[in-house]
Amino acid sequence: MLMERSGIERGGVVVSIVTLVGIAATLGTLAADRTAPARLEPTGLHESGPAPSLADRLADMDAAIARKDQTRAVFEWREAYGLALGSRRWDAMADVGDAAMRVDTLVGRPSGHPSAFRAQARQAYLRALFQARAQHAPEGIERVADAFAALGDRDIAAQARAIVVTR
Repeated sequence: MLMERSGIERGGVVVSIVTLVGIAATLGTLAADRTAPARLEPTGLHESGPAPSLADRLADMDAAIARKDQTRAVFEWREAYGLALGSRRWDAMADVGDAAMRVDTLVGRPSGHPSAFRAQARQAYLRALFQARAQHAPEGIERVADAFAALGDRDIAAQARAIVVTR
């Protein structure tokens, strides 16, 4: 008899109610997983100690430069830049600008052509200049002016030195 069957017959295929419930539960779980935020945690990168400081990052970058490890040097510089940016200190940004020049010597093209890190150094020095001005730090303005002069940007160096810091 038809009542004795535990499923529904459609086109010669019997689908049990248990199977339909299982499929619905699976689809519901998949839908719930799609709406949950993805957890992207890098494997093997959990550190047990405090986060590296700016000085640690710059030291690691210099060690990578000494090994001629461009990938690691660039990575450490970018991490240091983020820390300096977050600190909002002119000296931190000036240090990162100096570090960008060291990376530039590593990744620069043959015959002394500058890499994009020279532009990164200029950007860091400009940020350092604005921060030094905002923090009323004439020593910061002078340091950044010297850095621009070392880059060959004598006009910007002169303009930086012309900034008057008032308290």
